[in-house]
Amino acid sequence: MKKMKKGLLSVIVIIGVFVLTACSMSAKEQKVSYEKEEKGVKIVLTYYAKGDKVTKQTSEYIIPYSAMGVKSAEEAKERLKDVLKSYNDIKGVKDELTYGEDAVTEKVEIDYTVVDMKKAKELVGVSTDGGDISKGISLKNSIKLLEDQGYKEKK
Repeated sequence: MKKMKKGLLSVIVIIGVFVLTACSMSAKEQKVSYEKEEKGVKIVLTYYAKGDKVTKQTSEYIIPYSAMGVKSAEEAKERLKDVLKSYNDIKGVKDELTYGEDAVTEKVEIDYTVVDMKKAKELVGVSTDGGDISKGISLKNSIKLLEDQGYKEKK
């Protein structure tokens, strides 16, 4: 599970390493969603942006218990108990887990207008290339990264 969380978190944080390189394309807020299924886990990433600057990102992961190597919600809760707390301790990050009959659904929201990226980088599985993200996250670069990783736009 730790390896899976590392991969999922890396996607979120890698996006954060891209520097905003262009001026705002417009002041209109836009929303785009991309999805992918990997090793039985369904991932939906949604970006909210003004121009090219991402203001918020939501991520939804539907993780079958079998993909986690557990058989029940109780086993999944035990395995994930510390993960939830570590994310919710960071300003600008909300993490919520919902346990169903066959899978856990994780919803993560990152508000880039208030998130403390220094603290977010300290989370398990988070890695960056040391790039300066102080000027914001580029929607254009984020989309390119997702498409390069096999995500498809959700219409």
